Order: sequence, then C-alpha cells, then structure tokens
Amino acid sequence: MNISLNWLREYVDISLEPSELAETLTMLGLEVESLEDRGAKYANFVVGKVLERTKHPNANHLSVCSVDVGGERLQIVCGAPNVAAGQKVVVARVGAVIPRNQHDPKGLPFRLERTKIRGVESSGMICSEFELDLGDDKEGILVLDQSAEVGTPFAEFLGLSDVILSIGVTPNRPDCLSHIGIAREVAAATRSMLRLPRVVVQESDLPASSVASVVVEDLEGCPRYSARVIRGVKIAPSPRWFQQRLEAVGLRPINNVVDVTNYVMLEFGHPLHAFDLDRLVGHRIVVRRAKDGEYFVTLDGKGRSLDSDVVLICDEERGVAIAGIMGGANSEISSSTTNILLESAYFAPWRIRRASRRLGLSTDASQRFERG
Repeated sequence: MNISLNWLREYVDISLEPSELAETLTMLGLEVESLEDRGAKYANFVVGKVLERTKHPNANHLSVCSVDVGGERLQIVCGAPNVAAGQKVVVARVGAVIPRNQHDPKGLPFRLERTKIRGVESSGMICSEFELDLGDDKEGILVLDQSAEVGTPFAEFLGLSDVILSIGVTPNRPDCLSHIGIAREVAAATRSMLRLPRVVVQESDLPASSVASVVVEDLEGCPRYSARVIRGVKIAPSPRWFQQRLEAVGLRPINNVVDVTNYVMLEFGHPLHAFDLDRLVGHRIVVRRAKDGEYFVTLDGKGRSLDSDVVLICDEERGVAIAGIMGGANSEISSSTTNILLESAYFAPWRIRRASRRLGLSTDASQRFERG
C-alpha cells in the first residue's frame, strides 16, 4: 500500500525524516518496502516566464529568450517554434538532469550545462513535455497556465513535492490499510495528537423509503448494508489537487464521484461504491447470493460466470455489482449521471476472499474487505 507523507501530515505532526519514519513504522510491525521522493526527478526545474524573444543572430530556426525564473533573468537559446513572450514555461537550470533527450535515439537522460549555441550563451533550457517525460510531444515547448507562479519549483507545481512510502501490511493489520490508520500508529509512537477530519452531512427531510429501498437476503454474506441517495450531481473531472493526491499513491483519476469514493477508501480504509440511481430498476437494492452459473459483466467489460458463494448486489431485476469486489457496467457512473446511490457496507471476509480467488479478480476494495 502506498502512503503519501504530505497526506499523512494532515492527520498528525511528523518531525521525523522519511527514513526515520520508515524505521519507526518497521519497528511497529509495518514493513516499509520502499521510499520514493517524487520530486527528485525535477530538481532544478522551475516555472519561468518568457519576458522577451528575439531572433538568433546566427540561426534562422533559433530564438534568444530572456526568462524570469523568480528574481533572476536567464538568457536561453530555444529552438521551439511555439515559444513566445508572455508564456509561462518550465525552465531547467544549469545542472538539471533532463529526463529524456529528444536528440538521443534511446531518449537517455543528460545533465544540462551552460553552453554557447551558434555563438550565443545559453544558461538553461525551456522544456518540452517529451524532455520532461510527461508525454511524447517533441515539436514545441510545454506552455503552462498563466496561473502558474514564476519561481515555483516544477515538482511543487505538479504536486510532486512528496515522499511515498510503500508499506507491506500484514493480514492481521487491516486497520493500517489507510492514511488515518497509519497516522494513528505514528501518533501513538511519537506521542503526537491525532487529527481526524470533521464530517458534516446535510440531511433531507424526505423519508429514505421515498427515494430508495434496501433488502438484504444474504445476511451471512452482508451483515450490514447502508446507502445514501445524493441528487443533482454534476459529473466532471476532480480538481487538479485532488487528482494529484490519487495519482501520488497509484490510483488513476476517473471523475469526481468515483474519485471521492477512492479518496475515502484511502483516507479511512473503508471502500465505498457509487451506483447511478436512475439505472437501478425500482430504485431498489437487493443483496443476495448469486446463482450458480449466473452471468455478470463487470466494470472492466469482462463477462464472468458466478457461483452461489458470491454476494451479488442487485436491483429489482438483475445484478449490478459483485459485492466488495467490483461494480457492474450496467449501473456505473457516467457523464449523464445526475443522481447516485452511495453504498457503504460490511461483507463477510471469507466470502469476499473466496469470490476474489474464484473469479481471479483482486481489487483495492476486495483486499480490504477480505481482511475484515
């Protein structure tokens, strides 16, 4: 499991160096398998602003740029056709290691040095997304949004000023499969205060039965099932900072609703699942055993044959999710979703474990549910 040090610090004050924190967690029985400084790749890269662009006196296809990098002006020779005065750009300072060299057949990294290009001194580089290893566009420089602040380290601009701890959590410590779980351990070990997020819910006056209903037929597989209906949702990309937080720990952002469910899982350790309410027949949830040979198409587009050990979440007519493992393609959140039913449930660990093995389908949710 990946833990973001920046995220962890929201719940507990940490004065330890990352290596010391790793040692402390290991002493607590949590094996720290690796430490990754996400910003190290972009040391000596900053946000700059092109103040002036003039034609190179000795080359038709080169420009000489004056670039503000935060209290200092650099003269940089640039060959990009799209460079222009007023742009916010990514500047590699002398000494920076450029992740990809577009002039090398293998794209190998190289260290940037102060040099003369066709007789004009160049004290840096304005980078393309290819050179930054952020994409494959070699034709022009990467132009940033005007909101980017000049002089900001590029790693900070990308949300990469963070250390990621990869932690091997043993089966008997499911309480540590979240940032708050790890924060609790750190707080106890360092005698620090644990800060938990304050949750405020705006309730509707409508009775729950008027908007949705839940029936649990398989009480062994699902001792508790809770649902909340949220109306008037607008599906959109999550804010960039929110996406960056998920990306930091290895999750791909999808949309604001799905991202929130993943965020809560990473924060508290309890998986949630969101259904498109208007695609649930009868606005009804029925939790039952699957039938032997019952066919179900999961979110990944694959059809799966189930057996009676599988806990199946259904509406009035059909299955809509394999409980604790993966939702169905027939009820997923889409760009047209406006109303959702949010599931929070407890499923029998052994049932989830058996279904996951039987189906060959392991997810972040199943890894948590099968540990209890």
